[in-house]
Amino acid sequence: MKKAQLKRKQVSCKAQLKRKQVSCKAQLKIQEMSFMLVAVVLFIILVGLFALSIFYTNLYKRANEIAEERTLSAITNLADSPEFSCTGTRSNCVDADKVIALMNNKNYKNFWEFSSLRILKQNIFNKTKDEWVECSQSNYPDCDVFTIYTKEDKNIECETIFDSFIALCRKEQESGVTYEKCEIAKFWAGAEVKDPDKGCR
Repeated sequence: MKKAQLKRKQVSCKAQLKRKQVSCKAQLKIQEMSFMLVAVVLFIILVGLFALSIFYTNLYKRANEIAEERTLSAITNLADSPEFSCTGTRSNCVDADKVIALMNNKNYKNFWEFSSLRILKQNIFNKTKDEWVECSQSNYPDCDVFTIYTKEDKNIECETIFDSFIALCRKEQESGVTYEKCEIAKFWAGAEVKDPDKGCR
């Protein structure tokens, strides 16, 4: 009897050990599977984020390219618009007297799509930016820069500047004779940089 009981106990102990080993192996496999699933999910998320970042970078790049193309197209025709053009049929001629009147009208900041708009006289070509003299009613025509509006007026952080040469003309009087005096100048128009990570240029 005792021998039989001992045999049964030994058999039951062996069976328990086998069951424990099987359950441990099963648990290890489940853990391995769960780690694999977590790793696969993390990998898919990282790939998705990478793809999204590329998509948004391309989107910003395309938006900036479109803004730059529109600015270039608009600035070349700006001198012939009624707000700037000289009297007569001359092309690419800007009336400086009209510009002085425009400077005091901040409503025009929403009229054009430029982020900023200035006219720089030829005087600035031999000066540093710190030496430029801003034009106003009091110092006109002895000045360098006509600022129609700035990027700060439109709450814009970053912009790319494009320029286009023009003839800037004004009425002068000498010995009782009125004539038109013209000089070389250029439009300075800004295009907003859409990507906030690029920084200002």
